[in-house]
Amino acid sequence: MHTIDISNIAEENYFYARHLVALDDIVIYKNGLFTINTVREHNAFEAIDFWRNIALAAEILLKASLLKYEVPFFRKRAHSEYGSKVAAEKNPWLEKTLRALQIEYIAQINTGTLSTAIKSAQEILFEKISYDTHKADLVSEIIYIIIRTRRNRNNHFFFANQGDIDMAEVEMFYLPLLNLLEELYQYQK
Repeated sequence: MHTIDISNIAEENYFYARHLVALDDIVIYKNGLFTINTVREHNAFEAIDFWRNIALAAEILLKASLLKYEVPFFRKRAHSEYGSKVAAEKNPWLEKTLRALQIEYIAQINTGTLSTAIKSAQEILFEKISYDTHKADLVSEIIYIIIRTRRNRNNHFFFANQGDIDMAEVEMFYLPLLNLLEELYQYQK
């Protein structure tokens, strides 16, 4: 049986989040910041892809931060004893977390939802690293706004009325959130 070592999962997810943000070429990562790149016409499918990708990137960036700062948020998925085994041989905290949850297979890892991730950040992460209270509140507030407005609707079904890219919304919510999450991931006490 093949074993996958996920010791570097925080960093891998951090880079994947940056990849997702830039995938649609509307927002880019440059010099440590997410910024607007180009604005062009998009069809409805491309617009929905953009909203899904940017919201998923924010979720993954938050979860990468939780992992980086050793905040447990994984749960064990029942009835998933199949596929590759999992270990974190170069990450003692993560290895201990996997064993405490009795997770032996990668399929058993449940990373939860964006809502559960932000709750873990609010309850543990922000205080653990002494993150600025105002910034922590802003991260939480923006995440709850995007969950209620576009994220859940766009991720689970196609609605044509969501098929446009409102750059004001990108600039007011997504860019500040992504840049706060970037700062959170890079945070030094």
